[in-house]
Amino acid sequence: MLWLTALVINEVAQMSGDSGWVELYNGSGSVVDLNGYVLRTSAGTFTLSGVMAGGEYRIFYLRFRSHGDSVVLYRGDSRVDVYRWTSLPDRGSMGRMPDGTGDFRFFVVPTPNRANELPSSLDEQSWGRIKALFGPGKRR
Repeated sequence: MLWLTALVINEVAQMSGDSGWVELYNGSGSVVDLNGYVLRTSAGTFTLSGVMAGGEYRIFYLRFRSHGDSVVLYRGDSRVDVYRWTSLPDRGSMGRMPDGTGDFRFFVVPTPNRANELPSSLDEQSWGRIKALFGPGKRR
């Protein structure tokens, strides 16, 4: 059962080998008590504590595999959110666009503890270059 909550996994980045960070985002206007929440990866469980204000971003440093792993946010025994990957990029990050609700996308420049930005998305940069080269009125 998935909990309906404003607290979600918003961004994930590899730092080195088997470690990285996970950003949580509180998309509500209310304070969320983190007591009772945990983050789990193949390497173990990280117990959360404290509170997150509405609209707050917070990163947590964890151990996980860059290939074939996942991070799962639980509240008690109930799964709240999950992000699975076959491979994380060596540089950049994978994050939701828009924050808190969107699909995960690749970001050239990670955005820890702040809103994910479209200009840093590889998709947007590449699309802009493609349009400039091959857009309407361009002949090759």
